[in-house]
Amino acid sequence: MRFNLLDEPWLPVLRPDGTVDEVSLVTLVREAHELRRIVGETPPMTAALHRMVLAFLYRAYQPLDEDAWAELWRAEGLPAEVPDDTGEPPTDARLAKYLAQYRDRFALFDVERPFFQCPAVAGVSPSSAAKLVPYRAAGNNVTLFDHTTADDEVRLTPAEAARWLVTLQAYDPGGMKSPYKTVKSSEQAPGNRFGMVLVEGGNLKETLLLNLMRYEPAGEKPRRTRRDDRPVWETDSPGPEPDIREPLGWTDLLTWSSRRVWLVPREIDGETYVDQVVITPGDKLNAELQDNEWMAAYRRYPVQKKGTRKPSKPSYGPWYPVRLRVNRGVWRHTQELLLAPSGVEEVHQQRPGTLEHVSEMVAAEEIADDAVYTLRVFGQQLDSNASIVEQVLEGAVAAPVALLRAEVAVAGPVIGHSVQLADRVGDELLAMERAYRARLAASLTPDRERKAGPKNLELAYWPRLAQPFDGFLWQLATTLRANRRDSTAASKWADAVCRIGQQAAQDWAELPPRQGRHLEAAAEGYEQFLDQLRRWVDAYRGYIARYLE
Repeated sequence: MRFNLLDEPWLPVLRPDGTVDEVSLVTLVREAHELRRIVGETPPMTAALHRMVLAFLYRAYQPLDEDAWAELWRAEGLPAEVPDDTGEPPTDARLAKYLAQYRDRFALFDVERPFFQCPAVAGVSPSSAAKLVPYRAAGNNVTLFDHTTADDEVRLTPAEAARWLVTLQAYDPGGMKSPYKTVKSSEQAPGNRFGMVLVEGGNLKETLLLNLMRYEPAGEKPRRTRRDDRPVWETDSPGPEPDIREPLGWTDLLTWSSRRVWLVPREIDGETYVDQVVITPGDKLNAELQDNEWMAAYRRYPVQKKGTRKPSKPSYGPWYPVRLRVNRGVWRHTQELLLAPSGVEEVHQQRPGTLEHVSEMVAAEEIADDAVYTLRVFGQQLDSNASIVEQVLEGAVAAPVALLRAEVAVAGPVIGHSVQLADRVGDELLAMERAYRARLAASLTPDRERKAGPKNLELAYWPRLAQPFDGFLWQLATTLRANRRDSTAASKWADAVCRIGQQAAQDWAELPPRQGRHLEAAAEGYEQFLDQLRRWVDAYRGYIARYLE
């Protein structure tokens, strides 16, 4: 019952023909150029599995400087030779050497050093394996659609248990856990605090390498990575008590032990299942995200003390990671995600370190400057107490590498005004709805309020802008790469925002139940919205003319 993750299939992958399969960690590395992507059961699982695989590659192929990365990029597949029965040594022995040293650390049910677990908590009274799965109702984790009760038995295969174990360490909500001794309270796992950004290429090999930054612990690269940086499987099993500490470096953070876990397997009819689990508080991160987490974007905002004059040079508050919002696309954060800081922007936005890496490889001519990748962002929304999962989120936006270069300074203002146009029109839609509600508050029934509510307006507007914005970015990148100043891309974007905003407002105004004074009030709000829409679009075209004409 060891179930070694290097050899047993457990990682869910999408093949080019659209079929979903499970492969071992070694097989994933060996066949990465033939696989489309890793696809977990939920967006947080997909994110967590990518982070674990990246940590594995960093350590197996270190030191990873620019030349070493370029060699991996140019090769058809990742070097994944391991010793075979012939006894012939592999031509590239890096992976084989790493596996020989740490093979036993990937055994899921090893007694002394089980993967990502803590044997010292094995004496704590176990709970149902449903505790591993956020959408399963267990204990105080009340869910809407799952009707598991405390008496129901939940059985996970070893592959399922391994996937949820990795996900739990990155995305477990906070709250009360089973104590090892007295400490019950636990903080939310780090993944809940930011949108994890993944640069996605044409196949899994490209995706992994696009997110595999320069890694040289001896030279403290990436920043704040120490010589003794290492992932969880290279360390001794942690002690049972929770800890507060700084990360040793990048691979330590990628495999952060947020919880002390012990999986309880048993054999049923000749098959191994996990039906119980121990989960106690683990390591609390004592570090600022923007100085340690390189798969996230950050922004900070100007602050002004009350009663003081506005300073000539703004001062800024703390850094906030970019996070996904329900209904509103990740494309709204394109400036923070894609663009290099220029001028004043340097003090209030920071794109992911992985995007800096891609930009450097474009400058080194290893990546074509006309390539277009996808930025896929994963997140999880918790309740106000950070103890229950409310939403799991995933968004994507086009990433033309031509926009990554710092010398394209005009891209920042153009994209900024383009996102601002969408925000302003979205705000006008909500203002229209609020004015209608205020005017007719006394006569609005609950059914009318629901159908005329802001959520329906947002659903009719924001999701429909993602595809036109991707087209806008692609056309803008093509224009700027050719050193042209052409406002065609911006003009098409303005037309799309105008069309989608107007359609959302019209659908809202023409809701079937409306008649009499309700219809009259809605029509008046609609006309006022159209006036504001024209003003904002005209203002946007004027702003854009400064940069592109």
